[in-house]
Amino acid sequence: MALLRSRLKKKMDKLALEFSSSIDSDRNIFYYDILVDYAHVLGLLRSNLLSKDEAKEIILALNEVKKKNYKFDNYEDVHEAIEAEVTKITKAALKMHTARSRNDEVATCLRLFARDNILGLMNALLEIRGVIINLAKKNVDALMPGFTHLQYAQPTRLAHHLIAYHDSIERDFFRCKNAFSRINLSPLGSAAFASTSFKLDRYYTAELLGFDDIVENSADAVSNRDFLIECVFIATSVMLNLSRICEELILWSSEFNFVELPDEYASTSSIMPQKKNPDIAELVRAKCGKIIGNLASAMAIYKAMPYNYNRDFQEMNDILYDSLRTAIDSTTLLSRMLERLKFNVEVMEKKAKKGFSTATQIADLLVMKENIPFRIAHKIVGKLVMLNDFTIDMIKEIASNYGYEIKNITKRDIKDALDVVKVVESRKNVGGTAKNEVERMLRIREERLNEDLQFFENLVERIALKLERLHKEIESVVKA
Repeated sequence: MALLRSRLKKKMDKLALEFSSSIDSDRNIFYYDILVDYAHVLGLLRSNLLSKDEAKEIILALNEVKKKNYKFDNYEDVHEAIEAEVTKITKAALKMHTARSRNDEVATCLRLFARDNILGLMNALLEIRGVIINLAKKNVDALMPGFTHLQYAQPTRLAHHLIAYHDSIERDFFRCKNAFSRINLSPLGSAAFASTSFKLDRYYTAELLGFDDIVENSADAVSNRDFLIECVFIATSVMLNLSRICEELILWSSEFNFVELPDEYASTSSIMPQKKNPDIAELVRAKCGKIIGNLASAMAIYKAMPYNYNRDFQEMNDILYDSLRTAIDSTTLLSRMLERLKFNVEVMEKKAKKGFSTATQIADLLVMKENIPFRIAHKIVGKLVMLNDFTIDMIKEIASNYGYEIKNITKRDIKDALDVVKVVESRKNVGGTAKNEVERMLRIREERLNEDLQFFENLVERIALKLERLHKEIESVVKA
């Protein structure tokens, strides 16, 4: 602790130290802090603020500390811990913090963590999109009941429903993609908030760390955590979509009997041996609630914070770590669960006819063939549902009560309007349930998925090449 208490005469109160210490959660950014130290040392060397021998000694000491697997006690945070441990190895490390503050240091570490975990989330989202598309392709002909208000509403295709799953998750991928350009910016070199009188090449260290650019204004660089809140929002959006899917899987595995959950993602009761409980789906649903709370907490901490660095920021860090990792793990687990899921197609198709699910088709028929206004047609069909009688004679009788004569509708028309297969196939509009339209949507989504996979691979390769330069320059200093 002495390293950072030169202004203060007394040691920190033990409880105050424990209360303020972030050392336990800082394990999440230990590796990133080492990377930032490497880049900063190389930057100091480039600016002639370190000699080659000093830079070499510090880098070798950082290598030693990195091997310790992060077992530091009695330090306030990871930044102090690493600097103190490196200083024990070489006195050259007393110069390591030149032209730097913990403020720009932690901001850089957090952005590196956010970048890697947004990439991890993008990878998981690509995986689950592929799984859903394959499931839909295998089930193009399977029919199922569609629900509104959780009541049987209209027949649809299972594949059509699965495409809706895919599209919500695809939008989350786009959110990650869009946010990446705001996350992958370097604050390093901003110092406490007012920059530094030492001449630094901020673009050089940004390049070494794989950033695309810098956060230009030094006060903004250390003050903003909007990138963090955006990451937590993306994690929340992902969890909301996953939770809705899990909710349906939980329902469908119960009385609906639409699915058989894979054993690997279920449990049994401690007392009732016949039970198969959807534990993983339930936990994803619950964790969604927690992540919603994380988002509210992050925004509440941030909302009235004065500019430049405030220690309140520390409480936001764990929110970032927890939210992104929960979203990645949940996406990966649901992807694996869906991949092994068994649909009870026969049950789904049988229940597609339940609850007068084709009633809307009868109303549409009255509009199309008899030119009856839809609101009147709606009333006529409502009466037919109450009577549970869709014969042509009953349709004529009810229609006459509203002043309309049925002249063009035939028994064949009524039969077709009650046939769930034909009703589903009749929805030929863009985005509808007709087979050709569902297959067209799947082709387009598969093409988009392949494009996104290529984009992702290029993005990862671009960052990897930049980090490779960092390691090559480290190696050149060490071997000099």
